[in-house]
Amino acid sequence: MFGDMTKATALPDRVDFDVAAGETLLEAALRSGVPFAHACGGRAKCSTCRVWVLDGIEACPDRNPDETQMANRLRLADEVRLACQLRPEGELRVRRLVLDETDMMITSQLGASAATRCGEARRVAVFFSDIVDFTALSERLSPYDVMYLLNRYFAQVGDIIEQNGGFIDKLIGDGLMAIFGIDDQPDAPLRAVNAALQTLATVDRLKPFFASMYGIDFDIRIGLNYGEAVIGTLGFAGHERLTAIGDVVNLASRVESANKDAGTRLLISEALRDQIAEKVEIGDFVRVRLRGTAERTSLFEIVRLKPEIDAELNSKGLRETIRHGGRRWVRAFSEDELQPYERRILDFEDYDIVVVRGSDNYCAFNNACPHLHLPLYERRSSAQVEALQLPHTGSTITADLGLVCRWHQSCFDLLTGEIRQWAKLEHDGTRAGLEYLGDISKNRAKLIVYPCRKQDGFVWIGLE
Repeated sequence: MFGDMTKATALPDRVDFDVAAGETLLEAALRSGVPFAHACGGRAKCSTCRVWVLDGIEACPDRNPDETQMANRLRLADEVRLACQLRPEGELRVRRLVLDETDMMITSQLGASAATRCGEARRVAVFFSDIVDFTALSERLSPYDVMYLLNRYFAQVGDIIEQNGGFIDKLIGDGLMAIFGIDDQPDAPLRAVNAALQTLATVDRLKPFFASMYGIDFDIRIGLNYGEAVIGTLGFAGHERLTAIGDVVNLASRVESANKDAGTRLLISEALRDQIAEKVEIGDFVRVRLRGTAERTSLFEIVRLKPEIDAELNSKGLRETIRHGGRRWVRAFSEDELQPYERRILDFEDYDIVVVRGSDNYCAFNNACPHLHLPLYERRSSAQVEALQLPHTGSTITADLGLVCRWHQSCFDLLTGEIRQWAKLEHDGTRAGLEYLGDISKNRAKLIVYPCRKQDGFVWIGLE
């Protein structure tokens, strides 16, 4: 009935089953009673059917376009495949990665943000910092002053971390952990060192302020390490957060603690030193036995970047993008390029942004209807618009900076994103003339807007 067969084994079920030629792993598993999850019905619209190929990866053909799109979106390892798209060409042994309803909730990627990750190995630089004698300092100051001091310090350090391509993993009291290289940036080790040096320079500038305001000697210690960590999203529904786990993280924390006995402010591990030795000036090294380790370890004190490296690293990259007020701002265009009520569509990697000039200000918003996720303004040609049955006119901007959606005539406030007027719909929730779009009555959502500001003759957009 099924023609040529090959064998597959599913764990943790320990079930062997046959896979017919041309049949997907999901189809064969379900036919054999193996309870593979498939929230989207096996159409590569989710990742709940994914498996880890333990043996037989050579029997797996290359990913098709649908699976490739999902794999790229979730950064899936080569050994992680979607059972609904995988058509084995030989025997294989796999482990189901979604086992019950809790797994379904955690791992379903329908509508998940690009930041959501499911666990992947990365070589990263880990940054740990701590405030010197914070316990004594907090006992001396009022709780309000402690919070003010921490917020002022973290606000400036956070900008430095992000400017250097780092990701702030967590704040624990007075401690900060950051990760560099989450997206495989080749210069992550050097960026981590650069961020550490810039952080110390910032603290040196803060010292006189804290001394005059509170009579304290404010200082910090930083430890850096480099190695493999597992990067993934941890937490429960609504409280997920990207983090790193592994020995490289634990060791980075101990490197930071070693500063106390060494009388230093910045120490890095030997693993990190090996990545950037030719690009930095090393002041000294210490041999210590870190907590939880049996052998002595060499740690290195970094004085500065070599001048030519410093000039190259810190003179590029920030002309078009800057950090300000906790946001990443992108330079869009010069102020005189748009006339009042003219617009421009800017193309970003994951979305388009429409920028509109008002009478005396600028507004920016995501070029996607928040209810239907369809473009508010088209980049397509007239022929394409006709073939796809799209409205020929774009959305309309009113004199008081309202946006009337081309799809269902709802009106949004371009300054706040709030809905000013909801669409007039038929009794079944559809829009007259656009019934093929289906019921949109429950899709009420604000327009995604972005702050704009003018600086140095340019318009800047705050993306996050």
